[in-house]
Amino acid sequence: MKISRIHRTARGAALAAALLVAAAVCPVSGDAAAGQDRRIQTMVIDPGHGGMETGAKGKFGNLEKDITLAISLKLKAIVERNMGFEVVLTRDKDVDVSIENRSAIANNRKAGLFISIHANGAVQKKAAGSETFFLSLNATDEETRRLAYLENNSSELQSRLDPSSDDDLMMILWDMAQTAYIKQSSRLAELVQEELDAMLGTRNRGIKQAPFKILTGVACPAILVEAAFISNPAEEQKLASADFQAKIAEAIYRGLARYLRVPE
Repeated sequence: MKISRIHRTARGAALAAALLVAAAVCPVSGDAAAGQDRRIQTMVIDPGHGGMETGAKGKFGNLEKDITLAISLKLKAIVERNMGFEVVLTRDKDVDVSIENRSAIANNRKAGLFISIHANGAVQKKAAGSETFFLSLNATDEETRRLAYLENNSSELQSRLDPSSDDDLMMILWDMAQTAYIKQSSRLAELVQEELDAMLGTRNRGIKQAPFKILTGVACPAILVEAAFISNPAEEQKLASADFQAKIAEAIYRGLARYLRVPE
């Protein structure tokens, strides 16, 4: 057996064990899956990046990690003010938090929903708009695949989820832990994206699927929101505005409120 195969198998076994724990924390199937969203007690909001991991940087010096935290704090305040469940942040200050620990926070707190907040970046400075993702091992398109690669590798290259892995055990157990939540995650992503389009007036980039590692180990409906492009100077300036951040938070909240009201 080649060394690379040994490493891949070990990585797959570790992920499989983590997913089994996650599935045990938030077991759901059949009718329970359809109604779980309306019985949640805890929601986890994940401000992307933090600490040494700055995320994308705009032309005017704004950092993704600062913008995501500001939006997340605003979203937490809105949800706590208007909904009757606990809201937990994976970080509430500028500190490093590993992807694995972010997922663990959600599972240990028995989260019923998980929303990761990010600001997009692209080589093309004209790229603009907001988009919302839910999990798939296959990316919707090449641009989405690149984005997932950058997000997954922002701290260390070895930590990325390899969608081309031939480790059958990893794939089977991933399916067991995640299949029950795909439909719910897709619906939540759709509603949040609709509200972002309506409130922000930015280009509608739609909902997409991508192999974001942050969503992989979370055993509940989960989405990742790319609010706007910090690499676009015009959108960077908007993202740095407290008013625009509040609009993003309000849009996500409205999408969430619709999701909790609408039957599956």
